[in-house]
Amino acid sequence: MSVCDCGTRDELVELVKEYMLQVTGVEDVFVLSDIDKKIIEQLEEEAKGNVLMGMGEGDNQGIAEVFKREHILCFTTNKEYVWPEPPNVIMMQGGEIIGFDCAEKDIFQYENNPDYMVMGTFIINRTKTVGNAGKPIVVLPPKPCGLGEIKADGAVLGSPSTPSDEYIREAYNFEKSNEKGTFFLGFNKIK
Repeated sequence: MSVCDCGTRDELVELVKEYMLQVTGVEDVFVLSDIDKKIIEQLEEEAKGNVLMGMGEGDNQGIAEVFKREHILCFTTNKEYVWPEPPNVIMMQGGEIIGFDCAEKDIFQYENNPDYMVMGTFIINRTKTVGNAGKPIVVLPPKPCGLGEIKADGAVLGSPSTPSDEYIREAYNFEKSNEKGTFFLGFNKIK
């Protein structure tokens, strides 16, 4: 069977797991149990609206998109894992983007401009921050995920909230370390 010809749901899931284990920085890949899915959905719902990263209320659109998919995998990463292209975090206020993360190579575009405040790789647009425009919202957007030659539909990544990350680490006995993380991958079988 070629990687493009999956007969069953289980074959597709196994192919995606094998593919992800070949990605640099991915340490482990597993299918979430139905119980884990329910717990994580509940944790994400509880996290919605809580202050995220000390910057504003959270809106984890990435996990919401992952959980709309037929198949959901979780994978653990180490410091060698290359995150998807930024922005992976977007700060909004009053319907406008006021902050975002960027690649290190792009920081130079902002660091000498008085309209921007640079905090590591996070950029805040000072001209768009408005005191009376409501609370800032920190959006974790869904990120597309290529799966090589595997034919799957709508593959998307989501970064879990801190409570979901902590739950996964504890439930599956993953090392608690700032150099290790968790991601969720959702995808559908092509009909």
